Amino acid sequence: MDSKLTVTAASFEAAYKKFEQAEMVEFIASWCPHCHHMKDLIDKLAKDYQDKVAFLVLDVDQAPDVARQFGVSGVPSFVFVKEGKIVHRMAGEFSEADLRKHLDALL
Repeated sequence: MDSKLTVTAASFEAAYKKFEQAEMVEFIASWCPHCHHMKDLIDKLAKDYQDKVAFLVLDVDQAPDVARQFGVSGVPSFVFVKEGKIVHRMAGEFSEADLRKHLDALL
């Protein structure tokens, strides 16, 4: 699987269902400085967890309905999904250790 998949409103549902065994959905916006600060860390984590956890990235401005469906009110937001169920969500900038703790819980 790709280590990180950027999805749109049109492609989100299929990707979400395909990888729902273990995934992290990152909700971002192009204008968000915090999203830009997190980008390198998320890229690193996506490579480290390749073939274990799917990383889906969705721009809330391009898919506001999906963001509302997930209750996203701020960016960046991270939603952790295990076997099709949301097990944790968090918004803001986080350390690598914080994110790894929630990614490891998906495995």
